[in-house]
Amino acid sequence: LQFKTRLLVPDGCLLMGVMDETGTLEYGECFLQIQRRHESNPTIVSGRVIVGKNPCLHPGDILQLSAIDTPALRHLVNVVVFPQKGRRPHPNETGGGDLDGDMYSIIW
Repeated sequence: LQFKTRLLVPDGCLLMGVMDETGTLEYGECFLQIQRRHESNPTIVSGRVIVGKNPCLHPGDILQLSAIDTPALRHLVNVVVFPQKGRRPHPNETGGGDLDGDMYSIIW
């Protein structure tokens, strides 16, 4: 239980992080478009979300971001898109993460 516990979170997912190449997202924002196996069309998540690098080893490594709908990013599905703007990259704020294949837990 201590090492490999998996909890089902209905309004959550585990996604790889990528950077916003269009430069449209501002610091504190992210873009999420989720398509689950049983759905025919993707769903755009909007509102407050909690993001943490997986595995999350410290409670201070969890971020609260605003998920927004950005038409320029709608071609990206099943990834979390982080902004390129800001004083420090959001992935780095989550336990020193980066965008080289790190997985992020997102709950909305």
